[in-house]
Amino acid sequence: ARAKEAIVIGAHYDHVGLGGHLSMSPERTGEIHNGVDDNASGTASIIEIARVAHEQRARFPRTLVFVAFAGEERGLLGSAYYAEHSVVPITDTVAMLNLDMVGRARGAVDISGLEGSPSLEADLKEAARAMGEGLTIARQGPGAGRSDDFNFAVRRIPAINFFTGFHADYHRPTDDWEKIDKAGTARVAALALEFAARLAADSSVK
Repeated sequence: ARAKEAIVIGAHYDHVGLGGHLSMSPERTGEIHNGVDDNASGTASIIEIARVAHEQRARFPRTLVFVAFAGEERGLLGSAYYAEHSVVPITDTVAMLNLDMVGRARGAVDISGLEGSPSLEADLKEAARAMGEGLTIARQGPGAGRSDDFNFAVRRIPAINFFTGFHADYHRPTDDWEKIDKAGTARVAALALEFAARLAADSSVK
């Protein structure tokens, strides 16, 4: 029966193109804004989570739905569309994990959204224990609802956002690959995978 219930794991793959009004460096309009942290880091993470989850699918009694959203920077458009046209009924979606800017961990990740879903806290703590040392979980980021998690939270679906912090390259042409904390990004993705595995098996999550 739990296979009919879903956990959505998502990340937006759009950025701001050549800049313009969405850039923090509007004077550099016309330069490619690669958006490596925002949000190639999250997109690459969900691809890797999907690969490992497929290899370990016995750990996931519930269905996992992986979604790369478009239009986040333009107003959370892709996730709004998904919520209206979900591949598993939205009423059977028990949680959503969103990875938006997870490329600059430096030993910590901010996780928001649990304040509205305290029942998930135990599963996160179990996932963190399984991970061991090397990644501190913080709670001081921009808060839930600033990214694609919003379109799930407004439907009263527990929506958890993973985020490793703003920086001077945010929405600028300088958000490039050489500044990524590769090991840290992998640890954040691994934490999300472990969290999803526990949510998928937790019969108390409704």
